[in-house]
Amino acid sequence: MIGHELTVEASAKTEQAVLQKTWRSILVRRVILSYRRARLAIFCYLACKVLGVSWIAMQSSESDKSLATMLGYVWDAQWYLGIAQNGYGQAELIPGYGGGPAGRWQDLAFFPLYPGVVRAVSEVLPMTIVGTALLITFVSSCVAAWGIHALGTALHGKRVGLVLVILWGLLPQAFIQSMAYPEALFTALCAWSLYALVTQRLITASLLAVAAGLTRPLGVAVVAAVVVTAVLTSPRGRRTLSAILIAPLGLLSYFVWAAVCTGRPLGYFDVQRDWKTHVDFGESVIAATTRVAAGHVSAVEQTSVLIVIAGLVLLWALLSSRPPTAVVVFTLILVAVAVGVSGFIQIKPRFLLPGFTLLLPAATSLAKARPITLVMTLAALAFISFTYGAYFVTSGYTP
Repeated sequence: MIGHELTVEASAKTEQAVLQKTWRSILVRRVILSYRRARLAIFCYLACKVLGVSWIAMQSSESDKSLATMLGYVWDAQWYLGIAQNGYGQAELIPGYGGGPAGRWQDLAFFPLYPGVVRAVSEVLPMTIVGTALLITFVSSCVAAWGIHALGTALHGKRVGLVLVILWGLLPQAFIQSMAYPEALFTALCAWSLYALVTQRLITASLLAVAAGLTRPLGVAVVAAVVVTAVLTSPRGRRTLSAILIAPLGLLSYFVWAAVCTGRPLGYFDVQRDWKTHVDFGESVIAATTRVAAGHVSAVEQTSVLIVIAGLVLLWALLSSRPPTAVVVFTLILVAVAVGVSGFIQIKPRFLLPGFTLLLPAATSLAKARPITLVMTLAALAFISFTYGAYFVTSGYTP
C-alpha cells in the first residue's frame, strides 16, 4: 500500500515536471517566433538609432564635450545616475521664483526602477555607471521597438507594425531613446503591457503595469489602461479582479515610500511642487504657443510647440479610428498628463515620447502608400529628427 502511494506520488511529480517543461518550451517558442517576425523592424529601428547618434557625435566633435557626456551626464540623467550610485537622498537648493522663498529639488521626484536596474547591472558588468546606463537604454529601446511592432502587427498587420516602429525611431525627440533616461525602458513596458491587453493576457499586462508604475509617473496611463480594460471588456472572475488589484501596486508603493521618506502623506506631490510641477490644465502649453506666435522664442521652443500640437492632432486622428479600449485609455491619459501638467515647453516632447500609439493612424496610411512616397516621407522625417536631436543635445537645452 505504501509502495503504491509512493508510486502515485512519483508519477504526479513526473507529470508536473513534464507540464512545466512543456510550458517553458511553448513560451520559448513563442518568444522566438515573435522575435523572428520583428527582426526587420528591430533592424530598421537600429539603423535609425545609429544614424541619429552618429549625427549627434559629429556635432559633439565640434564642442568640448564627448558623446558619452552628452548622452549620459546631462540634465535629469545626472539625478538618475546619482540614485544608481548613492541611493536616494540628493537635494539641491534652488532660488525662489518671482521673489518667493527658496526651495529644494529632491531626487524623490525620480522613480526607482531605472536607476535600480542600472545599479544591479553595474554590480555584475565591468563597466562605468554611465556605460551601464546607456547599455540598459540601448537594450530597452530595442525591446520597446519589438513590443511596438508586436502591438502594431496585432492591430493592423505586419506592414503597419514595421512602419510604426520606424516612425517611433524617427520622432524629433527620438534622441532621448539613446540617453541615460528611463523613457526607453518605460516605453518597452508600455508596449508589451498594451500588447498583453490586446491579446487578452490580463495578469501579464498588470505585472508589466506594476513595473511601469515604478519607472515613470506616467505609469498611471498604463495602470488605467489595465484597470479600465479589465472592468469594461473582461469577464468577471478572479483573474480580472487580480489584474485590477495588481496593476496599481508599483505606483502606489512608490507614493507610500515617498510619504514615509518625507514624513508627509502626499510627500511625492509636495516634492513635485518644489520642482514647480503641478496640474495647470494646459496653461504652460498655451503660454508657450502664444510666445511662439509672437516670434519671441528659440527654434527649440518653436519645434516643441509644434510637436505638442502634432500630438493633439494625432490624438484626434487616433480616436477617430476607434482603436481598442486599452489604446484609447493609455493614449488619452498620457497626452492629458503631458499637456495638462506645468513645465518648460522643451520637456513636453519627452513626455509624449512613450505615446507611440499616437502614430498608429500615420503608420496605417503610410503602409498603404506607394514605396516612393513612403521612402521620401521617412527620409524627410529622418533629416528633421537627426538635425533637431543634434541641435538640442549640443546646445544645452533641457529635455
